[in-house]
Amino acid sequence: MSSKHKKKRPVKPAASQPDASTAAAETVIADTAPLKPASAAKTVKPYYAGIDILKILAALFVVGIHTFLYDGFYDARIQDGDTQFIVPIAFRWVFYSCVPIFMTITGYLMKNKKISAKYYTGLIRIIVIYIFIGILCLRADHVVFGFQYEKWAILRRYLEYNAATYGWYVNYYIAIFCMIPFLNMAFNGLENRKQRTVLLVTICLFTTFATALFIGREKDDQIRVLPSYLTGMWPLAYYYVGAYIREYPPKKCILNKLLVLAVLAADVAYITLDSYSNTIAETNAENNYRLTSWHYNDYSTWPVFIIAVCIFLLLFDITTTKKTVKFVLQQLSGATYALFLISYVFDRKVYGQYGMRFPSIHNEETGEWVWQMDRFTHSWQPLLYVFLHSMFWALVITNVYKLLEYLIKKGIAAIPRRPKNIKAKPAAQ
Repeated sequence: MSSKHKKKRPVKPAASQPDASTAAAETVIADTAPLKPASAAKTVKPYYAGIDILKILAALFVVGIHTFLYDGFYDARIQDGDTQFIVPIAFRWVFYSCVPIFMTITGYLMKNKKISAKYYTGLIRIIVIYIFIGILCLRADHVVFGFQYEKWAILRRYLEYNAATYGWYVNYYIAIFCMIPFLNMAFNGLENRKQRTVLLVTICLFTTFATALFIGREKDDQIRVLPSYLTGMWPLAYYYVGAYIREYPPKKCILNKLLVLAVLAADVAYITLDSYSNTIAETNAENNYRLTSWHYNDYSTWPVFIIAVCIFLLLFDITTTKKTVKFVLQQLSGATYALFLISYVFDRKVYGQYGMRFPSIHNEETGEWVWQMDRFTHSWQPLLYVFLHSMFWALVITNVYKLLEYLIKKGIAAIPRRPKNIKAKPAAQ
């Protein structure tokens, strides 16, 4: 049979790229003969569920990193031979990638946003939800710390983004949000992949590698390789990584995933053992051998950068054709911003009781109170409690906001508009 008479193989529909707001998939109706069976008339494009999964996972990591903050882990005395602390230290570093993952997602979803009035209205949701959850957090502070509801104190906390105690994220995100169209001009305005790669490497070198790239292992004799003046601009590194992956997605294959997984495992092992060795070193005696890392306690450090990027690469291109799965993931991921803020209320509620269940043990010989490992082995209990309760109320708050937004838009659309002045036609001669 000649090649021109061979049957053409049907082309599988490609997974649709998520847009910046909903990451929604599309349903494509095949152009087929009218008498084809109904079951074959529709082809559903796979939905990029990986972005939703990453947002939910990053929200879980937020709750997880706060577990270490509230269960007293940072006051634990870790000395040579206390190898049981290696596992919680590893979890701590993985959870620490939460905000970098969110920032990478932002770059992936927002890389094509341009300056427009409609774009800036996206801040309304951020601010309104912050104001409302701020009320709940102020109430929690009133109960726990005796915060007094004085007008000036409340206004000050709102304007300094402290009304919701985790509101620092709002402070940071509003600034980034306003810069995004200009960041996109710099990225999209470049001519080719080579130029974008140079931009990405330059930003990453001076924001995430410079602060922690040293020659030598001795704390007092190390040499810093790169100037670190720009390390406060670390969000740009994660944003441009997300934008770069959106523009040039790596091939989806098992070999690539295994390579990324190996890099992730090696990086987590390195930063875990490095911080453990820093902690048990004699130079840390003045800090009472509490968890210490000489160079890596920030989002602007290369091991944290590698963890976040590897997790993103492992999950971002997961797809699904199940409508129910898509709906559930969209609902959960859409509530992660509110979850981030409201989790403080449940953190304050649960960790006081949790500490009473697993109190520190008094060492009769030294007279010190010793943090017990049972707090870590049971830490999944408060973690799940805070995550699930925060997610429930975040869903309520987010969907109430969406409903009110919808009703307001419908109301505005229903207002009759005054007709434009129409000039009268001249009378016929």
